[in-house]
Amino acid sequence: MTRLFILIYSTALAIFFIAVIAMDQFELFSTDSLDATSLANEITATRKLVDKIGETQGAQAAEQALQGFAKDIHLALTRYEVADDTLSEAIKQGVKDYGLYIEDVDENQAYFSLASDPEVVYGIINDPDSPFINTINRKEWFVFVELCAALALISIMVLFVISRRLARLEKTCIAFAYGDFSARASTSSLHSVGQLNLSFNIMADRISQLIQSHKNLTNAIAHESRTPIFRIQCNLDMLDDSGVRPEQMQYLEGIQEDLNELGGMIEELLQFAKLERPDAHLSLTPTNLYPLLASQLEHLQFETQKRLQLEGDDSLMAPIANHLLLRATSNIIRNGYKYAQSCVIVTLCSDETSVLIEIANDGPPIPQDYWQSIFEPFVRLDKARDRQSGGHGLGLAIAKQIVRQHQGELTLGDSELGGPCFTLRLPKAE
Repeated sequence: MTRLFILIYSTALAIFFIAVIAMDQFELFSTDSLDATSLANEITATRKLVDKIGETQGAQAAEQALQGFAKDIHLALTRYEVADDTLSEAIKQGVKDYGLYIEDVDENQAYFSLASDPEVVYGIINDPDSPFINTINRKEWFVFVELCAALALISIMVLFVISRRLARLEKTCIAFAYGDFSARASTSSLHSVGQLNLSFNIMADRISQLIQSHKNLTNAIAHESRTPIFRIQCNLDMLDDSGVRPEQMQYLEGIQEDLNELGGMIEELLQFAKLERPDAHLSLTPTNLYPLLASQLEHLQFETQKRLQLEGDDSLMAPIANHLLLRATSNIIRNGYKYAQSCVIVTLCSDETSVLIEIANDGPPIPQDYWQSIFEPFVRLDKARDRQSGGHGLGLAIAKQIVRQHQGELTLGDSELGGPCFTLRLPKAE
């Protein structure tokens, strides 16, 4: 916000000064010629009066009257001889030809001579010691400060209006980014930032249509694939019952494994699609996580020879849907012991607002470049897939979606064991 204010304010000041300089250079709206004519008329009239005084009372009285008049109108009067080298040739020539020469109309600086004594040149200029002149100068600076303050106030008002509108648009963008594809920016004249709000809505409509079309296609394929898979399974069972030569058995077993893998992938796709539905609602119950995870690790231990261990606080409560949270943790634990060297450690801890479930293993670390993309569907670090490695790249995506539906967060980092550490952050039970 501060940087934006500085940018707007400095831009306004720059435009203001450029405009003033341009008007001065091109004499736009300039009154210098009129001011010069007015000053020349005043000096001419003063010369005539002083000359009259000189004719009646003498040259000394005329000069005294001139000095008094100059003092009364806050001008400093200086006396020069015509041959004085401090006077430029332009001044001398102007005084000789016209009786006066105006050098700077803004400072009332001019030179003139009297008819009674043409060998003397008088110079006038605004008296810098005059309180009146100093007051005028201060007021001019005060006007300048007022202009700068007015520009600052205008900049603040413009920034305030723009920032409020941008804040509304940012809130909509964040909601859309976190999965609320119905979020749209207000196109009211009170909330719009030019055409940006309308452009965002057009973009959001197209993205929503593409995402919905993709989901519908994925769901349709997953649902419709069940029927041919079931038929293939029936035919395979009938073929097995009809008698198969021993050398053909390995091919039937391979087909059966492929069917099982395909069926598992379809079930995960349907589960992921179900979790992504915007109307999906979880019934959450405050639950002690320690015994729940202890029971899960006891069952999962039968699937692997690697050590599965639970540590941490045994009294932490969180509002959860048991079967879904266990689905998320089992996906991560199974993925962990698949790559672990010897153990997977599950740790329960908490901070002021959240309960943390940390699942770490001593396998190879995951490069930091993959910490975000690994939770995307069908993303796998090991590009080579076989029946032994298993998995379809949906386990972590499902886990992240489940944690998100619990109003929590699933993140990845490095563990003290050397491998990755997945952290499930859940709200504490009130």
